[in-house]
Amino acid sequence: MAPDPTPESDGELAGRSWSVADLHAAISGVLDEVFGSEVWVEGEITKVFTSKLGHTYITLSDPDTTGGQPPILEVTLWKYQRADIQQRLREAGGAVELAEGVRVRLAGSLGTYAVRSQLQLKMTDLDPAFTLGVLGQERARVLEALKQEGLLGRNAGVPLAVLPLRVALITSVGSAAHADALHELERWQVPFTVLQLHSSTQGQAAPPELIAALRTAADLDVDVVLLVRGGGAATDLAAFDDEQLARTIAGLSVPVVTGIGHEVDHSIADDVAHTTRKTPTAAAAFLGERAADALARFDDLAAAIVGTALDRLDSSDRRLHRASQRLAVCSERALTVAEGRTAESWRRVTQGVRRRLERTDERLRSLESRRMAVDPAVALARGWSITRAPDGSVVRDPSVLGVGDELVTTVAVGTIRSTVSGTDTTSTTTTGGTT
Repeated sequence: MAPDPTPESDGELAGRSWSVADLHAAISGVLDEVFGSEVWVEGEITKVFTSKLGHTYITLSDPDTTGGQPPILEVTLWKYQRADIQQRLREAGGAVELAEGVRVRLAGSLGTYAVRSQLQLKMTDLDPAFTLGVLGQERARVLEALKQEGLLGRNAGVPLAVLPLRVALITSVGSAAHADALHELERWQVPFTVLQLHSSTQGQAAPPELIAALRTAADLDVDVVLLVRGGGAATDLAAFDDEQLARTIAGLSVPVVTGIGHEVDHSIADDVAHTTRKTPTAAAAFLGERAADALARFDDLAAAIVGTALDRLDSSDRRLHRASQRLAVCSERALTVAEGRTAESWRRVTQGVRRRLERTDERLRSLESRRMAVDPAVALARGWSITRAPDGSVVRDPSVLGVGDELVTTVAVGTIRSTVSGTDTTSTTTTGGTT
């Protein structure tokens, strides 16, 4: 029992020497007298740890303190008290859990922890409605801010590929949500390329890690981001109500598909995403169905193209056959006409050539007659002769000869050689003989 300081005067207290244990006992007594056996405290859990013995140690701080180190209060939840607290959480539908970053309203008795010389709250009760109310108020504030800035539908306006094959999967790698999403994508037998980005999905570290993963995905040239997490308490999913995370999703240049929690869960991340589904499996199925439908349409289109091409080839073949038949008929007719024209042309040419040959033959006969008229052999046969001087020239003037010149006279059947004994230049006219 702590000593009662009230009967002593201020002077007695000021001059009294205390043992450390008595001082702690006195302070605990004062705290109990001032605050009673139970006091309610509001704050944000910044650290939570459960020992091997089953005791839970919580560090509580004021979330609104700006600048410097915030004041803290150490809270201890003894193992024998945990069953009562867990029952209260179950009565609240399991929506609240004691985790880092959660705003809580706790009840307990104040005292000192003499071993560490610190103020301590021994936790005895919890108000889940307070935590849910804080979460709801903050969620409403963030949604209103995003709505006023036109961010709620921004990512929904980013075009989603008809065939989204490059997928950035953001989740806690190794979790059930991670396994469910991968299994569902594989089930569709679509050639997905899945780039897996690990991130915490609850606690104070989750929002910055999720934001970093989203920004990394945007730089990876993916078709879509698949952001998933399994179910849990409302406090477990609080990271997905973070304002900066919501702004990052809204401003992303890649469409984001979310599957966060179970059927009844809904987060601000769902409100700003391009598409949301109730669970990780449903979100992955959305992508699988979209890709499978696109591939089926491509197959149908390819089959239609092949069918159209075959029909057109068949039609072209029929037109070509008819054209070839018409061409054969036309060619036969053209050949018949051409043959007739050729025969007529040949007849005309033949007649022309014949007439020209006849005219040429007549001219040749005329020329032959003229040639015969001047042919020396004909003249010789009529009795004419040709006398040549020694130099072989025809003698036409006796005066060019001298006495003793040898002459050669050609007659029809031979030659006569003679010697000039004299000449006479008297002109004579004869009808034959030798000159």
